[in-house]
Amino acid sequence: MSSLSEVREIIARAQRVLIVSHWMPDGDTLGAALGLAWALRKRGIGARLSCADPVPSEFRFLPGSDAYTVRRKSDEQAILVIDCSDLERIGSIYVAQDFATVPVVNIDHHVTNVLFGDVNLVAERGATAELILDLITYLGLPLDATIAKCLLTGIVTDTIGFRTSNTTADSLRAAITLVEAGASLAEIMDAVFNHRPLAMLRLWGVALANAQHEKDILWVEVSQGLLRRVNADAGAARGLPNLLATFEGPLASVVLRELEDGGVEVSMRSTSDLDVAAVAVALGGGGHARAAGCLLCGSLPEVRERVRAAIRQAIEKRDSSS
Repeated sequence: MSSLSEVREIIARAQRVLIVSHWMPDGDTLGAALGLAWALRKRGIGARLSCADPVPSEFRFLPGSDAYTVRRKSDEQAILVIDCSDLERIGSIYVAQDFATVPVVNIDHHVTNVLFGDVNLVAERGATAELILDLITYLGLPLDATIAKCLLTGIVTDTIGFRTSNTTADSLRAAITLVEAGASLAEIMDAVFNHRPLAMLRLWGVALANAQHEKDILWVEVSQGLLRRVNADAGAARGLPNLLATFEGPLASVVLRELEDGGVEVSMRSTSDLDVAAVAVALGGGGHARAAGCLLCGSLPEVRERVRAAIRQAIEKRDSSS
């Protein structure tokens, strides 16, 4: 992992930076990016925010979230990529020529990160927002309630309310620091977990009613036809992978979401010692041991069989080595 001092050197030479979140943004990529943007502005650095997809409705309470646009690099002197294990995760924002002209800082907490940056601030944590808090502290920038709210949202969402296996004592200490700085844990919990649109509930109901279970694998499929039938957008499938992981019995659960422009987004969860990150990497994706994913070309049936075969192979490998 690159040092905090290397990140500081790049930031010190920049008057303006482009901060990029991953496509289909979640609370960690948004909260971490926004927290960093607000902190850098305190130092007089212009921080612009970019994402290939709109900010989901449940995260629009984050201060500054309305500043996100589908923005390519213009006159910025550095690009900071937040919570992305590889460049494919930023979608249409990635243009090789743009990224070749300025330093690229890769800040991420995924163990499968491919270290694509000129500087890679990558470490396994509960959330990328924890790394941003480390960076802000190292830079000597003061925390305020706005920054704290953004960063705590990142930690809360990626740990699912401090319930995931990658929640550490560092995660809890970071949360305490952010609450002491003015963030309201109750407000954030309510905003991200207690406000689901009706279209999302309808989608989940139909998807779960058609869930398939074969031996140690549980999966659901979200087609474009289903989204149209329940009048839901693509974001309505968000949260479904974590819900599926609460079912008792399967070693792995999978959500297969058909994309509008072709291909399938695959989200995998493990409730055992099965490493779904290894499965995702084999399929060209990444993530964590218990939560990983990838993007595959092909129809829903084709991708389903590829993913099931890869998971079965991982289970057999695990069983043979135990």
